[in-house]
Amino acid sequence: MWRLGLLVVFLLLFLFPTLPGMAEAQDKDVIRVGFDKNLPPLSYLDQNGAAAGFDIELIRNVAAQQRVQIKLIPLELEDVVHKLKAGQLDVIVGMKYTSTVDTFLDFSDSYLTISDAVVVPAAIRDLSGINELKEKVVAVQREDTVITQLEGIRGSKMLVAFNQPDAMEMLFLGRADVFLGNRWTAEYILQKENKQLHYRIRTGLIPPSDYAFAVREGNYNLLNELNKGLAELHRNGTYERLYSQYLEPYNGMEIGWWRKLVSGLLIALGITVIVLAGSFFWNKRLQKEVKKQTAALADSFAFQTKVMDSVDNGILSFDQEGRITLINHVARNLLGIKDELGGTNVVDYLPQIPLDQTADLSEQRMLQGEFHLRDGTDRILHYYLASLQNSAGEQAGGILSLQNRTEQKHLQARLIAQEKMRALGQLVAGIAHELRNPLTAIKTFAELLPLKLDDSRFRAELVRHVPEEVERMNRIIEDLLDYSREKPMHRKWANLQDLIQSVTSLFRKQIRSEGIKLEVDISPDLEVYVDRDRIKQVLINLILNAIEAMSATIDKKLTFHAKTDRQLICLVITDLGAGIEERDIVHLFQPFYTSKSQGIGLGLYISQKIMLEHGGRIEVKSVKNKGTTFILYFSNEGDAS
Repeated sequence: MWRLGLLVVFLLLFLFPTLPGMAEAQDKDVIRVGFDKNLPPLSYLDQNGAAAGFDIELIRNVAAQQRVQIKLIPLELEDVVHKLKAGQLDVIVGMKYTSTVDTFLDFSDSYLTISDAVVVPAAIRDLSGINELKEKVVAVQREDTVITQLEGIRGSKMLVAFNQPDAMEMLFLGRADVFLGNRWTAEYILQKENKQLHYRIRTGLIPPSDYAFAVREGNYNLLNELNKGLAELHRNGTYERLYSQYLEPYNGMEIGWWRKLVSGLLIALGITVIVLAGSFFWNKRLQKEVKKQTAALADSFAFQTKVMDSVDNGILSFDQEGRITLINHVARNLLGIKDELGGTNVVDYLPQIPLDQTADLSEQRMLQGEFHLRDGTDRILHYYLASLQNSAGEQAGGILSLQNRTEQKHLQARLIAQEKMRALGQLVAGIAHELRNPLTAIKTFAELLPLKLDDSRFRAELVRHVPEEVERMNRIIEDLLDYSREKPMHRKWANLQDLIQSVTSLFRKQIRSEGIKLEVDISPDLEVYVDRDRIKQVLINLILNAIEAMSATIDKKLTFHAKTDRQLICLVITDLGAGIEERDIVHLFQPFYTSKSQGIGLGLYISQKIMLEHGGRIEVKSVKNKGTTFILYFSNEGDAS
C-alpha cells in the first residue's frame, strides 16, 4: 500500500505543474492578448484608439483560423511580461526571443526575424560596428534586450524611454546621439516624420532576433493552437499578404540606391538575354498558334451565337458609340430588326435606355429598369445594362439584356386587386356588425315614434341619438371607401392614437369573439405626417394577419405601442400568435411569397411599398410559437402646411 501511495504522490507532483497551463486557455472563453501599444507597424493604436499592425492582424487571423475569441490589451513593453507571469494575460504578441526569457515563458514558432537597427544623423559616416557607440548617448526602450548588449560597451551612455517612438523623439531633439531599436519601427517613424534624408539606418551590427508569440510556461495546449494557426496562415497565403501590407513598405531604407540600381540592371540584362534567346522559337510557335486560335475563334463564335439564340431573353452588345455589334433572334423580334445591322444604333430603337451611363459602370455593377416599348403595342420591357470591357480591361461598350414583362405586370395588377378584394371581404362581416348597431337604435326610435311623439324627453333623446348613429354609420362607410378607392398620395398630420382606434373599431366584433385582448399604448399628442387612407390599408393588413396568427393560440393579445427615435416615430404592433419561421422572414416582403394556402402574398408587399412611399419602412421580429412584432417607422418631419 505504501508503494501505491508513493506512486500516486509522484504522479500528482509530476502532473500538477502542467495541468493548469494545459487547461488555462480552454477554461476561458476569451484569450487575453497583450501587445506593445507603441511599436508601429508591428503593433500600435490607430487614430481611433483601435489595435492595429502586423502582429495584431496576425493574431486575429490565427484566432479566426482556430475559432477562438481574443481580447486585445494594449500595454507598455515593461508591463506585458509581468502581467503574463501574474496570470493576467494568456498571450504576448511580438515577443523577442532570448534565452533568459525562455526560462519562464514558452514561445511559439518564430514568425519574424528582425535585426535591431542603429539610427544616426546623416552626417555621421564613421559608424562601422556596435563598439563605436562608445562615448555616445544611445536612446533605447525600457526593458529592450539590446540594453544588455549596450551594458557590455564601456563608456556607452543610455537614455531610456518608455517606448521606441519616445526614444526616437529624443534623437530628433538632439538629446541622444544614436537610436537603437526595431528597424521597422525606425523606418515607420522616419517616413511619418518625413526625416528619411536627415538620418541613416544601419543594420547588421547586432545579431538578429526571432519574434514569436509568448505564453506562460507549461501552457502547451494554447501554444499548440498558435503554432497550428501560424502554419495554416503560411499555407493559405495570409501571412504573405499581411507581410506585404504592413512591412514591405518599410523594407527599402537599409539598401542604398546603388545596390537597387545594380540589381535592377542585372535583372533587366537577364530578362533581355532570355527574351532574345527565346524569340526565335517563340516566333515559329506563334505562327502555329495563330492558325490554331483562328480556327478555335470561328468555332467559339458559332457556339456563342447558338447559345445566345437559345435563351428566352433578348441580348445585344454595342460599342462605345452605341452601334449594335451582336444581337440574338429574341432581341430582333422584340425590336423589329429584320435587316443586317449595318451601323444600327441602340438609341434608334431604345431611346429610353441610359447608354451614357455605361462608361460609369464597374465590372460588378449593372443598371436595370422598366419602360414601355414605343411601337404601338404598349409592351413592358425590363432591361439589364452592363459595361463591356476588352481583354486589356478598357471600356469597349456594353451589353443589354431585355425581358418581356407585359403579361407578368398585367397578372401582378390583377393579383393585387384580388388581394385587396380578399381583405375587403374579410372586413364586410365586421362592418355589417358595426352598421347593425346604429340601425338597431334608429329602428327602435322609429317604432316608438308613434307612441311617444308627445313625450318631450323622448323627442330630446331622439334628436340626440339618431343623428349620432347616422354619423357613426357615415364614418364606417367612409372608412370602407377610403380603403377601397384608389387616389393619389395626400399627406397631412394625423393623430396616431385616433388612427389606430379608427381601424381597430372595424374589427371590434371579431376581436371580441376571438377572445383577443387589445392594448393601445400611444400618447394622445403623438402625430404622424401620412396619407391617412394608405396607412389605414397597412394597419388593416397587419391586424388581419395578427388575428389569423392567434387563431390557434391560448393567450391572445394584440398591442400597439409608439415611441420616438431621433427623427423617426416607431409604431410597434405585437401579437402572441404562432410566429413566423426564420426561413420565411427574409422573403416576407417579396411579392407573391406566402405560406398561407389561400393567400397570394401581396398584403405585406403592398404594405412595405406604402411605407417606403412615406419615406419609412417596416421591420419584423418573430419567434416561432411565441409571437410576432411588426415595427412601422414614420418620419416625424413633414410639411406642416
